Amino acid sequence: MTVSTSHLIAPHGGELINLIAEPPRVADLKAHSKQWPSWDLTARQLCDLELLITGGFSPLEGFMTQADYDSVCQNMRLVSGVLWPMPITLDVTEEFVKQLNKSKEPLHPKPIAFRKEMKYRNCSPQPGPICRRR
Repeated sequence: MTVSTSHLIAPHGGELINLIAEPPRVADLKAHSKQWPSWDLTARQLCDLELLITGGFSPLEGFMTQADYDSVCQNMRLVSGVLWPMPITLDVTEEFVKQLNKSKEPLHPKPIAFRKEMKYRNCSPQPGPICRRR
């Protein structure tokens, strides 16, 4: 049975992003994730991650890069030109960012274990609330 979605409005940015891993990929992620760098998430970070994973922050495919962060702070738009009013960043310590940049593995935020690898290279370590319009 095919369900028609033609009556629904288009997702923000034109595409609904789904970062939930498909069942065949879950076992592989589970096996490899034990070796990935990890970060214990705060309640706010967990909420942001859940919104990223489920498409609530579409068209974002991960936490913002420095370029998107700067663009949102200056113009309220992603680098792609899509309207975006606030930065979505994983605010971590500079020391942790250095650890990530040395690692070849994807970031593994706890407690979410079975999902697609989040993009983290070139992430802004700055927390979202400090963004100010210039």
